[in-house]
Amino acid sequence: MYWVSFLSLQETVIACLSFIVLNPVYSLMKPIDIQRGSIVAFASTSFLVLLASLPPFVAESGRSILMDAFSIVCHQLPSRSPHIDGVSLAVCHRCYATYLGFPIAALLFRTFRGAWPFSVRSAPWMLGLAVLPAVVDWGGDVVGIWQNSVGSRMVTGGIMGVAAGYFLVAAIADMVSQKRTSGSQHKESTP
Repeated sequence: MYWVSFLSLQETVIACLSFIVLNPVYSLMKPIDIQRGSIVAFASTSFLVLLASLPPFVAESGRSILMDAFSIVCHQLPSRSPHIDGVSLAVCHRCYATYLGFPIAALLFRTFRGAWPFSVRSAPWMLGLAVLPAVVDWGGDVVGIWQNSVGSRMVTGGIMGVAAGYFLVAAIADMVSQKRTSGSQHKESTP
């Protein structure tokens, strides 16, 4: 049961990593592209948080669809999931904090205009370091050294979310930049 929850977190990070590796041209972005990219990233990741938060507020049929959709990436154990009025959200505490970290990262990215002291080549190392607290928290619980808490799961999920989210936002900003660049080149080449 614990291994399944860790794998879903690991799969989320791997998905972010593979997305980042496919879009490695961050240094060529113009400030306007960073702004648009961060807005797109903020909107899309906030929508993800909204979807994860909806189950207590929708009818049973909608709740079932949301829970099934998020069950692909989260174990959804009731004892490890946030509840509103006795109804569980679509993800566990750690996943929810990870998802909350994504729009926070978009705001940070926009605030710092994409400034980041690490290159995209260091993304795997940075994400590995961001996942390490969650691995330690999970591992300590599994082997019986301590029992993790809602707080520890939320903090470690938040660390992962902000780190992965920052690189995800950079990748989205890069895609927006490339789309604008290819669109302007297409317009210039047409008679």
